[in-house]
Amino acid sequence: MDGEIIRRLIRRVYGGWPFDFKKRACELLGRPALRTVDEELWIKNLDGPDCYAHVHRPLSTDAVNGGYPGVIIVPGGGSPGTAYDGLTEVTADDIAALGTVVLHYDPQGRGKTTGVEDYWGVRHQRELSAIIKQFFDVEGVNRENVGILAFSIGITIATGALCRFPVADCQIKYLFDWEGPSNRANITKNDTHEPLMDFPMSNDEFWREREAAAFIGGITCDYFRYQATTDHMQGAYKGHAIELLNKASAGLARSTRCNDNPPNCYYEETNPQRYKWVPTQTNQKGQILKYLLEMQNAI
Repeated sequence: MDGEIIRRLIRRVYGGWPFDFKKRACELLGRPALRTVDEELWIKNLDGPDCYAHVHRPLSTDAVNGGYPGVIIVPGGGSPGTAYDGLTEVTADDIAALGTVVLHYDPQGRGKTTGVEDYWGVRHQRELSAIIKQFFDVEGVNRENVGILAFSIGITIATGALCRFPVADCQIKYLFDWEGPSNRANITKNDTHEPLMDFPMSNDEFWREREAAAFIGGITCDYFRYQATTDHMQGAYKGHAIELLNKASAGLARSTRCNDNPPNCYYEETNPQRYKWVPTQTNQKGQILKYLLEMQNAI
């Protein structure tokens, strides 16, 4: 079903319910829930087709300190950005209601953006850099407080863009990684993940452009890892999280942190039980929003 149809259906069926839900979530986080508006936007991409996007923002124009914090959502899997209008762990409106300008987009080959699916490769990475450049000029965005929220394998696009194609004069403050895979082995589940059977681990030409572990050491912003006890794809396995955290800490990242563990620490893969993972029964939406606010407010 088309993402725009889904979005309209959600609003038609639930009416005022989404705002009431966001209001309760915001109250738990000690924030007033702001009413939000959204608009369509086409992002100019010199290296490919123009990119379809939505910008969600607080209805209030009383932004403080030079604008609202900004967040760019990088979708996971093969999802279009319109999925984040209402059918995901956290929606763009959930974040905007906390006082944030949020952009989500359809990567090349998905949704309303034309072109060929690139499976998180160099075209998708360059595309995100074009989006970052233009998002910094979106009205109401505080250029000193822009973060990227990458879902799942979207971390490959995000780290590739930040490491390989950084945008001059557009410094990302933090990268928020929601349970992203680190390398071809855990992405393909050792060549057993059915949707990726056409891309075996032995295809080095394909995978050397698509492993976040190869790029994360080059990011220069804060890095936050959200990791539940039971990963959405990897189950109880934590090696992917630990690899990315340790490589970010050993690299150029300004700081690293996972959940409520101490910042900038080294993680031992042989003893993952000693670290704090988000319990499966926890309110995942509320926990993600809580950590996102903490990254926005970090000095």
